[in-house]
Amino acid sequence: MHRRMNQVGCALGVALLGMLGCGGTLEGDSLEALGTEAAGVTALVPKKVMPLGDSITQGAAGRGSYRCQLWRKLTRKGYRADFVGTLSTGYLGENTCSSAWFDRDHEGHWSWRADQVLANISNWAASTRPDLVLIHLGTNDTYYDQTEDSTVSELEQIIDRLRVVNPRVKVFLAQIIPTSGASLSLKLQSLNQRMPGLAEAKSTQDSPVYVVDQWTGFTPSTDTYDGIHPNLIGEEKMAERWFQAIRAHL
Repeated sequence: MHRRMNQVGCALGVALLGMLGCGGTLEGDSLEALGTEAAGVTALVPKKVMPLGDSITQGAAGRGSYRCQLWRKLTRKGYRADFVGTLSTGYLGENTCSSAWFDRDHEGHWSWRADQVLANISNWAASTRPDLVLIHLGTNDTYYDQTEDSTVSELEQIIDRLRVVNPRVKVFLAQIIPTSGASLSLKLQSLNQRMPGLAEAKSTQDSPVYVVDQWTGFTPSTDTYDGIHPNLIGEEKMAERWFQAIRAHL
């Protein structure tokens, strides 16, 4: 009888504890309780996660981007995540993944700068209402000689507009991966040094901003297929960084 009561308690308690497994391992705050109830049990829905960025987020046809590997890591650990966005394909075709299926929804836009994302983020957020947003932006801004100040300002405004839709949105802001071009990488590194200050300035108790270091340990010669876009090794590295950040902060 005691064992049966424990099983029932676990089934009901997950509504209150988020993602606490029956085995007692805390995996993260990946579920949220809705206000409606059926038969005395609170309904649960996955957290909505928006991968937001440029081509590094979108990935090309025939490739999964980091999103595939991140999806596998989350689901293997028992997280229930709903990837959201207005897109579901890679550049010029479908993303592919060694997994039989992964949630392909995203907001990665090939060759876009932060100002272009800023011009559209309000509509995207209103239609998908994300709980977590993974931002990897700035590569194209640097490539097209946008100033650091303008890129930082646009990232700040993106966060502001996300909060209009969801005042409790959690933002994971990447220090972006390097490229094989030495001069461009120096500019990217300089931009990355601004990210901790940006996060500290914008972070609030209700809507924290966390910096995710995607730069350190990423080697363009071995981790990309063209000096810019991650290959399978690079996708795995990026996915692991996102995953560890999500686990640590939820």
